[in-house]
Amino acid sequence: MIKGFVFVNVLITGAFGNLGLSTLKELFSSNHTITCFDLPNRRNKKVYRKLSKNHKLSVVWGNILDTASIALAVKNQDCIIHLVAITPPLSERLPDYAFKVNVQGTRNIIEEVKKQKLSPRIIYVSSVTVYGPKHPDSPPITLETPVNPTDVYSKTKVEVEKVIETSGLPWIILRLTAVPALDLKSNIKLEPLYSIPLEQKIEFLHTYDAGLAIARSVDIALVNRYFIVGGGKNNQFRNKEFIGQYFKIIGLGKFPENISKIALSDDDWYYTCWMDTAESQSILNYQKHSFEDFLNEFKSGKRILIFFITLFRPLIKTVIKKKSPYSKKS
Repeated sequence: MIKGFVFVNVLITGAFGNLGLSTLKELFSSNHTITCFDLPNRRNKKVYRKLSKNHKLSVVWGNILDTASIALAVKNQDCIIHLVAITPPLSERLPDYAFKVNVQGTRNIIEEVKKQKLSPRIIYVSSVTVYGPKHPDSPPITLETPVNPTDVYSKTKVEVEKVIETSGLPWIILRLTAVPALDLKSNIKLEPLYSIPLEQKIEFLHTYDAGLAIARSVDIALVNRYFIVGGGKNNQFRNKEFIGQYFKIIGLGKFPENISKIALSDDDWYYTCWMDTAESQSILNYQKHSFEDFLNEFKSGKRILIFFITLFRPLIKTVIKKKSPYSKKS
């Protein structure tokens, strides 16, 4: 635990998602009283039952748009880690819903908090996407880099940042690079395979390190600060190398380069880049894992699945190529 303020009651919204679980993993070793807030679906209830066998935590089931459940969740909390968000591609297909959940949902939290005597710290997990598409020649992102939201998701992130910054509550906002989950289903998505040019700069952040950065933001003395959170210089890649290692580790062999988007203008680049994380690392000390660590853990326990992927590799790669909107143009 970092020296500074020590909060007792900590609420995590979206507690049973990728970042939530990694944050819980770190908070379990602290003396905090933890409350989880998430949707009462079958998957989340199963995760909660499993965690509660070995760890002390409580849960409030609800919806970020339901003020009654939010009021119950935020009651007597010293710190609120806010992770709930509609993310791409759903945010782009349902823009009104994304704004309702991401922006109005955050306003609901602030409004309910202000009805009580406590003024909890709000830790909000934002995204590198707020900086917009980045040409590979762009310098590393810093806090001085202007925001340039270009899609629904990044626009909601910028809007929520404003809501929190002007709330009158103490806050910390973490702008995270992409954080892959350790399960196969979350990682094998075709759209990013196609839409991210191979020369794009990618900064990897291990989900455990993301959870550590979030957890350590709970008790540091600093407030009302932005932090850029990424994996560091040893986790900076070009997409060709990054996605190529994924393909090899799951048994698909060499990545078929002719399926990816070719950037013809500045707007064609993806919203990822390398980041200057010197300040966040010096304060939060969270960069503990490498991309290689992630790949080794990712493939563990999946040997049978990888065997069948390797067995049917020609067919799988044919399907992947066929579905690419760029393969005929490359």
